[in-house]
Amino acid sequence: MLSFHVDLSMGSDDYEWIEDPVFDMDISPPVGWTYFPPKVRDSDNYQIWYFVGQSNDTTLAKQKANAEIRASMLEALTAANMPLYGVEVTNDFMPVQIENPTTNLKGVGPLYGKVEAGAVAQTSPGGTADFVFHTYTVPVKVTLRNVANTRNRWNIVKNTFMQKLSLNFGARFNGEVTVAKF
Repeated sequence: MLSFHVDLSMGSDDYEWIEDPVFDMDISPPVGWTYFPPKVRDSDNYQIWYFVGQSNDTTLAKQKANAEIRASMLEALTAANMPLYGVEVTNDFMPVQIENPTTNLKGVGPLYGKVEAGAVAQTSPGGTADFVFHTYTVPVKVTLRNVANTRNRWNIVKNTFMQKLSLNFGARFNGEVTVAKF
């Protein structure tokens, strides 16, 4: 005789109803969410400054971030069998100008970066001293409107969102992504 035990227990707040959730996270942004400096002189060489896949300016970088965050969230909602009609996805990410140091040890630009697996993972300020790179993350809030469900379901959406944004677009998460009420 076979006996099975299935434990469907959940945490005490898993059934909490959350309308218009806010997802808080710290990420190393995909390189396409940053932009390289504008060409000042005809003799300037872009090959020194940009990373492959980097945006040309702040507008394109913001459009790319918006599209990739929205696509990842809508895919996560679909995977969790949640409605998409009327759902609004917004975020507060602001693109940053980051230069590629190539083989240089120092540079006069405002910020230089190192890309790892498609994300800007480290940065160093420019100046007269040698580069000193540190982990680079930015806080991002993703807010949904016109949708509600339980915390348990939002945790499923959160995990799928992280997977989609990371694997499809190269974002790197640092720490826990939290889900809160708007």
